[in-house]
Amino acid sequence: MKRQRLVILAALFLPLASIGGESVLVSDSAHKAQSPEIAVGADGSINIVWIDQDPAPQRHDTGGHEHSHMSTTNLYFARSTDGGGSFSAPTRVNANEGDVWGFSVSKPRVVVGNNGTIHVFYPANDVNPVNGKPEAVALYTRSIDKGKSFAAPQRLNTMARTDASHLVHGGLTHAHVFGTLAVGADESVYALWIDTRDMSQEGDSGKAFMAISRDDGKTWDKDFELFPADVCPCCQITAYVADDGALYVGSRQVDGKFRDSTVAISRDGGRSFAPRKRIVGSRWEIAGCPLKPTSVVAHGKHVYAAYYTGGENPQGAYFVSSTDGGDHWSQPKLLHEGAMLSDAPVLSLSDGKLFAFWHAKVTDGPRRVFASMSDDEGLSFSAPVELPLPDGAAQLPVVAARGDGGVQLAWQQDATVRTMRWPATPAAPQVADAK
Repeated sequence: MKRQRLVILAALFLPLASIGGESVLVSDSAHKAQSPEIAVGADGSINIVWIDQDPAPQRHDTGGHEHSHMSTTNLYFARSTDGGGSFSAPTRVNANEGDVWGFSVSKPRVVVGNNGTIHVFYPANDVNPVNGKPEAVALYTRSIDKGKSFAAPQRLNTMARTDASHLVHGGLTHAHVFGTLAVGADESVYALWIDTRDMSQEGDSGKAFMAISRDDGKTWDKDFELFPADVCPCCQITAYVADDGALYVGSRQVDGKFRDSTVAISRDGGRSFAPRKRIVGSRWEIAGCPLKPTSVVAHGKHVYAAYYTGGENPQGAYFVSSTDGGDHWSQPKLLHEGAMLSDAPVLSLSDGKLFAFWHAKVTDGPRRVFASMSDDEGLSFSAPVELPLPDGAAQLPVVAARGDGGVQLAWQQDATVRTMRWPATPAAPQVADAK
């Protein structure tokens, strides 16, 4: 019989053992950890923050409001200087014990400037000085000594003078949360969050507010309104600064009965933005907040975004791209064909390659983290690969580019935070002969 060459595409990435990468525990296993975020410094350091609850159950009587001002949540930080092989002991970032307001979709953010400054944004609990009610505020802190200490936090939002407690959940009069952080090559720092200060007058959607520091986080300009009162109030904003200095903002916009992922772009350091562009295919009609962010990365004229949508069939994690700087977008591509569930997609660019990670269920078992890679500007992706992680629920991945062309991944593993290096080079296709 004529011989046929069958290319087996199962081995799409180098086996993790062959490059020495292994899952590394970052958080204290005696605590309940969730919602990691990650940043890799220019010096190769790996910096991870996460929300951590202390193990004393009597401290968590929140009166039915898990994320209210009565919570005892903290923000922790750990750093690796050996490529992710080991991490420093977790240290608390927030100045006041238990004042962090956050969970998996309103989590802290960490970025590192080219000069090594570590910038952190996190939502925290405060009291509104006008009405004396609890309010969740947008806080910023930084470290200039490689994470050994963090400065006293600065509140970035202007406090509201109204009371929207009948609209804001969790017993709060207002919330300045679901935020993000980005840093440019010139050490400008951009903080953005969803804001309820005008919610009682202008409906039950949020606005997006922004504050900018032009001096590496030392001082901040007064916050200002970026998007009007049509922002999905519980879908965390994302931000990304490309190599050319362009600032990309991912958010979800309320338009009547639809809640669509959008991208907005500033090419002048956040001073002005082009109108938001809706990037979805079929629109998602949903009567409520889906709690879903939109991940964005870019280089040159190529812009990439990933998001969850219930508007497509099947629903799940989708990818889109633009080749003209965000003016026009491709048709959505499902990242995980055949999955029972796929969600929480994140993107990273490293050495010309585009990486996508998400969590999914392919059986009735727990969520697991999957990866795919594109080396042709997002035109095609390798088949999804389940990461070789410990048993249990693995979810909410986050990713940052490494200087070696790979990426560093962190995720929530049950009630811990773990991390690993993921390689840049796919394995050569295996070739088998058949008669």
